[in-house]
Amino acid sequence: MTNNTQLPVVVTGVASGIGAAAADLLAGRGLPVVGIDRSVPESFAGTFVRADLSTPAGAHMAARSVLAAAPDGLAGLANIAGVPGTAPWRTVLGVNVFGLRELTAALAPAIREGGCVVNLSSAVATAWERNLPVVRAFALAADTEAALDAVARDESVTGHSYRFSKECVRYLTEHLAAEYLPRRVRVTSVSPGPVATPILDDFKRDHGVAKVEGAGALLGRFGEPADIAGVVAFLLSDSAAWINGTDIRVDGGLTAYRTVQEASGAASTD
Repeated sequence: MTNNTQLPVVVTGVASGIGAAAADLLAGRGLPVVGIDRSVPESFAGTFVRADLSTPAGAHMAARSVLAAAPDGLAGLANIAGVPGTAPWRTVLGVNVFGLRELTAALAPAIREGGCVVNLSSAVATAWERNLPVVRAFALAADTEAALDAVARDESVTGHSYRFSKECVRYLTEHLAAEYLPRRVRVTSVSPGPVATPILDDFKRDHGVAKVEGAGALLGRFGEPADIAGVVAFLLSDSAAWINGTDIRVDGGLTAYRTVQEASGAASTD
């Protein structure tokens, strides 16, 4: 990271899964890490901040603790924390969208030139642009409680809260990349397929056991946290200095396979 090698990287969701793997990888490369989670990790090689990102107030409290621990600034931010669609829909949207948005806004001024924000989206959000007007309005809503109330009767949102939340992350990635471009701070996202983390069973219940297990069988295995962490670390590095405002899908080819199969099926019925 240009001129930022001694500045810390903030990683959320460090108590388990992809967040823990990303924090370990970055620390192993000699980077100082500030970790955020509502659960205390069993082991953590860095400065830990315990915080709940389910509300804007919690996100801002976390940001204040981070800035106190890193008075000289930050090299980057990896927004990994998230909750699955089996959680109450307000919690899913509160953490995955508004918690991410508010924490980023609070920390972005401290990220030095050449730094990067990496957001964790999902391969389930591939078609996010089809829902762009609703996604944009929700993701940018100034009044978060009013925004949640406004979608309360929209089954396409509340019944698919995880997918919708990650569609919002995809939009926020592009929006913030444009906003931070003059400051030379990049914003990117990573979209994993099914990964063997502690919430994989929740993912199966939310998206369908047969569908998720079928994906694992097709690919030969589920992804591992390290598969995703390596891409997160790459995006935070100078090697990715020309990657900005875009998403990297890390799903073993699952989306490509399904897209081709669906297209072939449509072609065969024409």
